Amino acid sequence: MTRRLPRFWLWLIIIVVAGFGLRVASMALWAPTKVPSGPLIDCPRYKVYLCGDAVYYHEAGNLLADGKGFIDPYRYLFGATEQVPLADGTTVEVVTPVGHLEPTAGHPPMYVMYLGAFSALGLRSVAAHQIASILLGSASILLAGLLGRSWRNERTGLIAAVLTAIYANIWINDTAVMSETAAIFFTFVATLFGLRFLRDPSRKNAAIFAVAGSFAALSRAELVLFVPILAAVVLWRAPLPWRERFLRYGIAGIVCCAVLAPWVIRNNLVMKERVTLSDGSGTVMVQANCDETYYGRHLGYWSLPCGYPQPFGPNGELLDESQRDVVVRARATEYISNHKARLITVVVPARIGRVWGLYEPLEQIRLDIGEGRPSIPAKLGFLQYLIFAPAAIAGAVIQWRRRQPVLVIGLWAVLATITAATAFGTTRYRTAAEVSIVMFAAITIEALWLIVQRRRNASTPPNVDNDELVPTP
Repeated sequence: MTRRLPRFWLWLIIIVVAGFGLRVASMALWAPTKVPSGPLIDCPRYKVYLCGDAVYYHEAGNLLADGKGFIDPYRYLFGATEQVPLADGTTVEVVTPVGHLEPTAGHPPMYVMYLGAFSALGLRSVAAHQIASILLGSASILLAGLLGRSWRNERTGLIAAVLTAIYANIWINDTAVMSETAAIFFTFVATLFGLRFLRDPSRKNAAIFAVAGSFAALSRAELVLFVPILAAVVLWRAPLPWRERFLRYGIAGIVCCAVLAPWVIRNNLVMKERVTLSDGSGTVMVQANCDETYYGRHLGYWSLPCGYPQPFGPNGELLDESQRDVVVRARATEYISNHKARLITVVVPARIGRVWGLYEPLEQIRLDIGEGRPSIPAKLGFLQYLIFAPAAIAGAVIQWRRRQPVLVIGLWAVLATITAATAFGTTRYRTAAEVSIVMFAAITIEALWLIVQRRRNASTPPNVDNDELVPTP
């Protein structure tokens, strides 16, 4: 006799399959289909091509599969010819030839390794990497269902899975070939094991949670803060002796460092300057701290020309990626020190406003499209966000009043806000917080469902016993 599949799993599988189908349809309708033959500066004019960071991830995955390690795909594929001014007032032409091999740590490695695994199997095209990302994005739907069930109940899990399946700000990353797909997947994983650690802060759960959180950090560097913050709060509240609290926090820290160590050690072996998870902080700082982003039309955003000129050595010699990052970081730090008041009172609020759709939201949609997001999904995602965000706020209040866990889900929103405040405001930096949005919104929808059920039951007359229908003599 065969056992029937539980109803929760049956519905969850149906939702995952439907979400997969939606992502494939979006790929057919809106996704880029080609690799550029040269660097693309103005992405909206080249809708058929990958552009920006998507080129990096796609080509870096292929190069990794070719045995070239983690190298800068732009310099390898396109090279460069630049006029470099020297200190004596002369100018020298510096040529970086196509095929130039330069180690990179511009982005954490998780998504590149994921795509590289498919490339190693011969699945190297743009379409192949989009399908690979769709598979990972569909797995996030499954995780949303499991997280909702663990956090609240099966109904909440199914609602969370539906929201994850349909929310464009989540599935848009899959067909755009962006690392946010991996970040969302591992955000769900880290949240699921973080919830387990909160409910049972054992040594084993501390270690497992640290592994999950470290994988999230290897997909987006700023997510590394999730483990130490949540572990500290959980263990502070746990009814344990102080010695045991410190021991379990230490276990989480050691495991986290052990998972991150291979990438960090590699970076410091191949780079000339000290590097941790990535060496892109200087580039972000210099492009986000300049007149255009403090006083111009891109207030609170970033501007590519602000990073010019590219750093070279005193005689025009090439610097490695980490050395260039040190130079532009110093340039950005000097600008920040000269505009502190403007940064605190105007720029940081604008950055936070941009990431949460509160400042120039229509312009931000255009900028998102300029970064390579397909136009229709970007606009759809904003409209959905206008509905889901208020529902998420209500869901957080509901869970708080129920005295149910809130921080383990809501911490991602805090981290997104910190990231925007210290870097710049863009919808992509809200990636991990999209998990918070769909999970809290699911709580609100489930609460409304219960209200409707109760009112329906209250309006239905009670069942009448059969004896009452028999006339008395």
